[in-house]
Amino acid sequence: MKYKDGFLMLLLALSQAAYAEDGKDLFAAAMTGKLDRTEALLAQGIDVNSKTASGRTALMAASFKGNVLIVKALLAYGADVSLADNSGTTALMDALVFGNEDIVNSLIAAGADVNALDKQKVTVMARAKKTAHETVIKILEKAGAKEEAEVPIEEQTAPKDGAEGKPGDKPGTKPAEKPGTPPPAKK
Repeated sequence: MKYKDGFLMLLLALSQAAYAEDGKDLFAAAMTGKLDRTEALLAQGIDVNSKTASGRTALMAASFKGNVLIVKALLAYGADVSLADNSGTTALMDALVFGNEDIVNSLIAAGADVNALDKQKVTVMARAKKTAHETVIKILEKAGAKEEAEVPIEEQTAPKDGAEGKPGDKPGTKPAEKPGTPPPAKK
């Protein structure tokens, strides 16, 4: 009986330990700069791209805190540089806070979009210019970053099918006919 009880206790302890570590632990380790803990969690198989409730990843946390070693470890484990949190902020945008050139270069080398927009349509370059880190701005310019978002302009052409609308009508729609008027004659 002793062995059976001991085995059950060990099994219970191990199962709780297995569920105790998740993406939140990885995020916390990256945020607090604990490289050994971050690498241990990644080695255990914690998803490198796991997100918090607000959509934040460990890469975003490490980028925000300026921790080059953790950023490089996360990238080595395949962290996705294109992910954005619930407000549209990417790891590259987070890296701009303190202007860490090594992190910005690492993220760009890993494929970060230098022209990404957050949900308020603010570009990476516009954010960089607010921080006034000139070297980072030059890095972004060299990588092709633009300050203004290129938004396709909708064509403002005459309505299709020869229909003419009134101001406020949607382009390409025919104006509503008045009740009791015959439809226009076809030629």
